[in-house]
Amino acid sequence: MSTVFMVLGILHWVGLAAIVGGYFLSLQRQVIHPVMLWGARLQLLLGLALVGVAEMGKVASFGHAWVAVKLVIALAVVACCEIAAARTRKGAAAPMLIHAGFVLACVNFLIASFWE
Repeated sequence: MSTVFMVLGILHWVGLAAIVGGYFLSLQRQVIHPVMLWGARLQLLLGLALVGVAEMGKVASFGHAWVAVKLVIALAVVACCEIAAARTRKGAAAPMLIHAGFVLACVNFLIASFWE
């Protein structure tokens, strides 16, 4: 189980890198880049998988409040990215949602790093 947990953790970092990279690619045109959208989706799914594997395999122990806060923020990131993508498909730009998704992803990273 620890190997699966480590692989999921590495992929989770790749998802964060996709959000950050997609954000900087989105700045040029003021519309969301698909890399950011898929990174947000990946982060949410892999985060859920990480918690599930950690609890199932006794690899790590996470506080329920920590998981709940991170889940709500991850859902907000995905929502911002999905709404921005929908508006982009309709021909309208949504730069504030792109910025909000990036900031929330950074907040989620800080919570993961510093919450004890």
